Amino acid sequence: MANPPRTDTDAASILIIDDSLENRLLLSSQLEMEGYEILQAEDGHEGIEIARRDRPDLILLDVMMPGINGFAVCRQLKAGEATRGIPIIMVTALRDVQYRIEGIEAGADEFLSRPHHREELLLRVKALLQLKQAREHLEQERNHLQLLYEISRAINAQLDLEQMMMTIIAQTQKAVNATKGTIILLDEAAHVTHRVVVREGEEPDLARSVPDEVMSHGLAGWILRNHRGTVIADARQDERWLSLPDDREQPGSVVGVPLSRADRLVGVLFLMHPQPGYFTEEHLALLEALGAQISASIENAFLFKEINEERGKLGAILAQSSDAIVTTDEEWRVSLLNQAAEALFGLQAGAVAGQSLRDIPQLAMLIPQFARAGRRPAAQELSLPPRVLYATVSPIPDVGYVAVLQDITELKRVEELRLQQERRQRELVKETFSRYMGPRLVEHVLSSEPGLLARRERREAVVLFADLRDFTRMIVTVEPNQAIPLLNEFFTEMTGIVHEFDGTVFDLTGDEVMVGFNFPFDQEDSHYRALVTAINMQRRFDELRQRWFAQFGVKLGLGIGIDKGNVVVGNVGSETRMTFRMVGEAVNTAHRLVDLAADGQIAITETIYEAVERDVPHLLDIVSFVPAGPIALKGKSVPQKLYLATFERTPLAAPETA
Repeated sequence: MANPPRTDTDAASILIIDDSLENRLLLSSQLEMEGYEILQAEDGHEGIEIARRDRPDLILLDVMMPGINGFAVCRQLKAGEATRGIPIIMVTALRDVQYRIEGIEAGADEFLSRPHHREELLLRVKALLQLKQAREHLEQERNHLQLLYEISRAINAQLDLEQMMMTIIAQTQKAVNATKGTIILLDEAAHVTHRVVVREGEEPDLARSVPDEVMSHGLAGWILRNHRGTVIADARQDERWLSLPDDREQPGSVVGVPLSRADRLVGVLFLMHPQPGYFTEEHLALLEALGAQISASIENAFLFKEINEERGKLGAILAQSSDAIVTTDEEWRVSLLNQAAEALFGLQAGAVAGQSLRDIPQLAMLIPQFARAGRRPAAQELSLPPRVLYATVSPIPDVGYVAVLQDITELKRVEELRLQQERRQRELVKETFSRYMGPRLVEHVLSSEPGLLARRERREAVVLFADLRDFTRMIVTVEPNQAIPLLNEFFTEMTGIVHEFDGTVFDLTGDEVMVGFNFPFDQEDSHYRALVTAINMQRRFDELRQRWFAQFGVKLGLGIGIDKGNVVVGNVGSETRMTFRMVGEAVNTAHRLVDLAADGQIAITETIYEAVERDVPHLLDIVSFVPAGPIALKGKSVPQKLYLATFERTPLAAPETA
């Protein structure tokens, strides 16, 4: 049996699992102001232990913790029988989509991004607690109604009194997992007429009498004299329990109720379990609810009257539910609408009772779900402006269907806010990467590597530097409003070529461009891409320099250096300013090569030349590289053999303006 649902007046308990004391204090202070009872755990293992022991109503779980992270904790809690029903909100500063996917796969019910807003925290907590309460309440009602139905069907299918009694015990034992059950029946003079004992796994024991002391001093006599049921936590410590010669085991816990009808007692029902303290007041309440039905069956009461009484009980139970509930027979004829359903659809239960769903326009939206609900429940979101509903239609064999409609409007609004935040985060990432890569590569990153900004890795890369010659001298003679647009045009044209060949622009500094290939994804032809990029840069620059000379009278050159080697890539900087960087020996070497390259030259290392000669030799027919060196490079202990390609420049035309 499920625990009774928490009422609105109870203080919900919330467990905060976070290794940061400051985070726990912040969350607990905000929640305690709303009346919640707070439990705290400073790591995942302690949190699991507290959750299993205290069964909190909700858990706020940090993701990044030492020892065992939040995802592992979530998986263990959702796998545990005692904790799987506890809603879990994962609190994290990790915003990447894959972390949310991992959280969902671990079983998280909701997410809260850090730093959080108090209003968002309270809204998510309240929504999940309400949903948990509604589910528990509905589950208890469903179990209760199912039990009533099963027992009613089993009893009414029997005509033999003794067989019916055995069925009653078997069904009630199954409902509460009891190991032994007993029914004692009385006639109008309060004399015992029947006794049936059913032990787990054994044939029933039937008798026509019981020892006198059972009725005079035992629990049966106490229940009959007091006209009420009771729970005995430990029968060995209670004088009302008498051990009889045929008792082969001593029960630990006992629950018993009188079976009464109108103004007289017709018998007593006991259930036993070897574990002391097993039965609770909830079990007692359930048996007392069953007692009237069992008594009616024992007395051979009118079936029609009994069904109507149970319908009344069902209506009273459903009336307490805040969810709209509609029940029908197997032909979809309405049998009951609770008060929430009447208010939702603007109907009167009495006016539509017996009508088909097909003939009630307000309920027509439920027809597709009823049609899909064969042997299994069918669920779907429905729109009933301004509300959004979650409708579940469940079949009840040989009875009909029950439809439960939960108002999830607020939950959908919160979900939309979360999705908007994720979209804004995606746009931020896209805007960031657009500074480094072309549109094609940016889309590839967003779809395949959304967590690239957080990545730090060592990889082999091809590094290209392109540097303007004589720009510093030119800047002294040219007005700023001419020099800056000229520099911007240079960067625009060069980055456009880089993006065309899927390179990544890591830096635009002064009059220099730094480019990387074989990042963020593997490019087997990265040396080819780099060299073709350099060739196109030189050719395009030759067109630019002619126009600049004609317009401004400036003479500029372009040198390019390329190397290949291991580098480290990641977000580098301070807390207030971060930049995606590539550092390593290949970066340093390429930068020294660009310093060696004269105007119109491309300087490459022997490593690049050999790779091109091996993989794309036809490129050497287009551009001729001449060996140079060995040349001593700063930072290199051995002089390096280099290769230089020189592009002929078109003669400069006379300037249009001085």
